[in-house]
Amino acid sequence: MRHYMTKAQQARQMFIMQMGLVHAFEKGTPSTVRVREFHIKYMREARPGSALRIETAITRLGKNDLSLVHVMYHDDGSLAATIREQLEHVYLPTHQTFPWPDRLKRNAKKYLIETPDYAMPKGMPDTEMTGANLETLQKWGCETIGRGVFQSWETGNSDTVCAQHVLGRLSGSIRHFGTAWPDGIEVGPVMGVLLEIRHRFHIFPSSGDPFIICSGVLGVKDKVRQLVHHFVNPITGKPYGSMIAVNGLIDLEKRQLVVPKKSVVKAIGKVIIPNLHA
Repeated sequence: MRHYMTKAQQARQMFIMQMGLVHAFEKGTPSTVRVREFHIKYMREARPGSALRIETAITRLGKNDLSLVHVMYHDDGSLAATIREQLEHVYLPTHQTFPWPDRLKRNAKKYLIETPDYAMPKGMPDTEMTGANLETLQKWGCETIGRGVFQSWETGNSDTVCAQHVLGRLSGSIRHFGTAWPDGIEVGPVMGVLLEIRHRFHIFPSSGDPFIICSGVLGVKDKVRQLVHHFVNPITGKPYGSMIAVNGLIDLEKRQLVVPKKSVVKAIGKVIIPNLHA
């Protein structure tokens, strides 16, 4: 999961530098560009070492923010993934957003496109996520599936945790979410697979900040289940971010999604928490 967003980070930084913000990602810079929200659709597996190509364009240009779409291709031209990002122009001494310079607005005109249909959300709601505090999540019945402290190597030049490391923290904790996987996350040639994911930062965590991951089931149908994960500060109770994930089981030999048994669907249906993505 880190691999895709690490590739996207490099594409994003190169693109922003080509737009005229050539010093935005240097150490000690007074201003930078950070990711507020991202959405990924995984289409064909890309592993570390795979030959990949990424094309990037702007789909919306705001006063202080903009939206990008990255289209990741395999060497044979097939789609590997699409990644949509909402970016902010931020002044680091105050962490406040501020307007884009004229040079970026001029350059951006050449790269404005409509979001491709294949990059739009497929298995999840596209409503804005505002986040819930720890008390509310516990009242809803969310499970704590992971905990830890963000480290310095997980932060970027803004000293806030990078998107790929949030994904990595979830990847390392998802095995503990047994309620969502009564059929098991690994059974013979069958294993859990992430198909689509969307995350929004509410408060940007930094190095040394503690976190817990509070998770619940939003829905289940056909071959997929919708899971929601909230990253929360266990001391203050405030949410760092909210994440919706569309998961399934894949047969690694047949390379096909597996239809869960009716008993599994029934078991998952009993633990659904409505409006968990709010």
